[in-house]
Parts: sequence; C-alpha cells; structure tokens
Amino acid sequence: MNKRLVTLLAIGCAFNSLGGELTKGSTVLEVASNGSNAANFAVKVTGGTGLCSGWIYFPEVKVSSITTYNQSFTLATMALAADKKVRIHNYSDNSCTGADFISVSK
Repeated sequence: MNKRLVTLLAIGCAFNSLGGELTKGSTVLEVASNGSNAANFAVKVTGGTGLCSGWIYFPEVKVSSITTYNQSFTLATMALAADKKVRIHNYSDNSCTGADFISVSK
C-alpha cells in the first residue's frame, strides 16, 4: 500500500512539473500579433501570480487547430479591451514562450 502511494505521488509530481500555470489573476497590458517575427502572438501581463510576468508567447504550432489559436487571440484581446483578469497555462513545460491556454475572468 505504501509503495503504491509513493508511486502515485511521484507520478503526480512528474506530471505537475511538465506543465505550468504561467500566470493567474494578471491584467493584460498589450496584445501583439506575430511576436518576434514568428507564427505566434504575444500577451504582455502585469500583476497576478505565476511563473511569468511581462511577455507571454502563444506559438501557433502548439495548438490542435487554427480555430483554437484564433480563439486564444480573441480571448486575449477581449481581456485587454474589457480590463478582465487572465489565467495562462503551458501544458508541456514552464516556458513563457510556449503558452497554449488562456481563460478570462472578472
């Protein structure tokens, strides 16, 4: 029983370290298309908590479809226009240049 618990905890920690919550409760200051001359867009955030502050990049290659990519860009610009808080996540690692999820909240 103890071996199973230790194994499950180790697996859980390993998966948790693969992806990171880049920021939570942050305010969007700027949204830029085609950041750093690549197929991506970038969001500049301030405040909140998490691994990243400043510029966070959303590479097009990280998403499953162009529709998902466009939805992320739309959410980012909406958060900027409406002065809402965002949560941005990277499912594969903790890199601020590889975001692939954004949510908007009050």
